[in-house]
Amino acid sequence: MKKQTKRRKRTKAPRTRIALIAAGPLLAGMVFLWLHQGGGGTPSPRAGRSPGPGVLLLGIDTLREDHTCSFESSGVRTPHMEALARDGIRFARCFSTAPWTLPSFASIFTGQLPSRHEAIGGDFQMLDDRHQTIAERFSAAGYHTVGFMGVYYLTSVYGMEQGYNTDMKVPKVMTDYDQASTITALSLEYCKRYGDEPLYLFTHYFDPHAPYAPPPPYDAIYYFDRDPRSPGEPILDAIMASETLTDDNKETGMYDWLDGITDWRYPTSQYAAEVSYTDKQVGRLLAGLKEMGLYDDMLIVLVADHGEHLMDHDIYFTHYLPYQETLHVPLIVKLPGNRGAGRVVSEPVSTLDVLPTIMEVAGLENPGDLAGRSLLPAMLGDEEIGPRTLLAEQGSAPDRFTKALVEWPWKLIYFREGGTERVELYRLDRDPYERTDLSGRTPGVAADLVEKLWSNFDLDSPLTQSGEQRPAELDTAARQRLRSLGYVD
Repeated sequence: MKKQTKRRKRTKAPRTRIALIAAGPLLAGMVFLWLHQGGGGTPSPRAGRSPGPGVLLLGIDTLREDHTCSFESSGVRTPHMEALARDGIRFARCFSTAPWTLPSFASIFTGQLPSRHEAIGGDFQMLDDRHQTIAERFSAAGYHTVGFMGVYYLTSVYGMEQGYNTDMKVPKVMTDYDQASTITALSLEYCKRYGDEPLYLFTHYFDPHAPYAPPPPYDAIYYFDRDPRSPGEPILDAIMASETLTDDNKETGMYDWLDGITDWRYPTSQYAAEVSYTDKQVGRLLAGLKEMGLYDDMLIVLVADHGEHLMDHDIYFTHYLPYQETLHVPLIVKLPGNRGAGRVVSEPVSTLDVLPTIMEVAGLENPGDLAGRSLLPAMLGDEEIGPRTLLAEQGSAPDRFTKALVEWPWKLIYFREGGTERVELYRLDRDPYERTDLSGRTPGVAADLVEKLWSNFDLDSPLTQSGEQRPAELDTAARQRLRSLGYVD
């Protein structure tokens, strides 16, 4: 292992303390309040520039696009996300850059692919601090920047604090059911105190992530039987026998929450209930902004980091391969003044586009080295997005990784496992759930997309641009929590 490189020091601004209420254990044992003030009082924008609109980046963990308002056939109720989409622009085909939290949110924050920002590893590879994050950009522009995070991967442990000034932790508390509710309350309290000043707020809801434990009455809105433990084969036995589950994951205890459950409808219904419960919290947050008079003029971006395998491709209640159930995520952008309200953009886009879009709307200068592009012209109907090559990555070992490439309607998935490699090819407009691999029927298309994949990645090189490792320093409690979620061994 290479020696860890010394991280450059960042100047920290004075802290503003806020009274915090306690959060539930599903916050990975803690929530960080990250607050940056550019000196005492109201921050001053650089070069005399007036700050643009207030910005809310609303990140929802583990949210499949087909479990939102855009898919009525799913039966999952998300009326508040639907209302936000009516006030904004919905992107019907948004693809994440990775099927799990750390690399996908790092891409949203930096506008770079995982192999470039280098936050790709389960418990050792943290965010490369050479990249400027969205919070750093808004801090430099004179904004207060604050974030409420629901999982360790979005905290300073993994270098994700850049641009924020960590103030204090919120300890674990009494109930299993108050994570999203707590995050909502904290977000609204901060907006109430500082909403008249330039504000960038990142609010992160973790609730749809396994183990699915929606609070009453949500735990019963999609599951109507009295007992999911009726006689029958235990779900856990079938999962542990699955060839798609690695030996490492079998040892983590990530499926202990299913012990004794025999009804396969139960976990899928509880996931749907978590989504609806999170939607309620989205509604509370947006209603609070309206009551404060902040909603209309605010830029609000709702995006998920990834989706979830709900038995798709024989993978159970987790997320690690770049199939559509993990890469196809919701993206809704509400512009100040609700410009473009109700528009639906069908051209494929990437979560890499979130940062340049927010920057253009807020009037921040684009440095020109971002991997994504601003979607503002498409949102206003000024131009079409046009054909694009979209990319996603998964894996932290040079001999075990997966890459995905989308050139609509085609999608190629490239697997490297030891000395073997294989590809799968899907036509998404006809097969949105990727049930029929066409790589053998249309080898010419597959070969062309593999060549394009090579043009974007050197598949024989280290997975990160620098080849360096930056281990995250996890205490025992943090490591155990991440093991229970299936992230580290």
